Amino acid sequence: MIITEAQVERCEGGQAWVKIRPRSPCGNCDPKYGCKSVAITRLFGQGQESYPVQNQLGAKASDWVRVAVDDGVLLQSALWGYGLPLMLLLLSAALAVVIAPAAWSELASLLGAVLGFILAFGVLRWRNAKMHAFQPRVIEILSATSGSTMCAGRQ
Repeated sequence: MIITEAQVERCEGGQAWVKIRPRSPCGNCDPKYGCKSVAITRLFGQGQESYPVQNQLGAKASDWVRVAVDDGVLLQSALWGYGLPLMLLLLSAALAVVIAPAAWSELASLLGAVLGFILAFGVLRWRNAKMHAFQPRVIEILSATSGSTMCAGRQ
């Protein structure tokens, strides 16, 4: 499991929106500025500040929690997110070239590639709506705050 600590910002239904606790720099990174990956991310904007997670333990706003994602989820997500669009793009472009007359092969491959990419986008949107197993979840409440608002959907 991949585990990190986060603070609950708000709750909506059975989900808690959490902000990840920043990590101190490791020995492999710049001691003053931290991780180079984070520095590169900051160049392109602030990015997302809070993330939705499953809240089956009933964490409340302002609670510190431990959030986990199962092993293999990142690899599976990367394969679906990058592999499927690339595969459908190439296959549909190649199929379009085979089907189209020789004079139209370049245009056919371009249109086939675009259609393959659009198809992959649709498949990923459909799959994303069905796959709740990939969503991170609260596995432990580290410090509960007494005066905070309880999240709806507590089980």
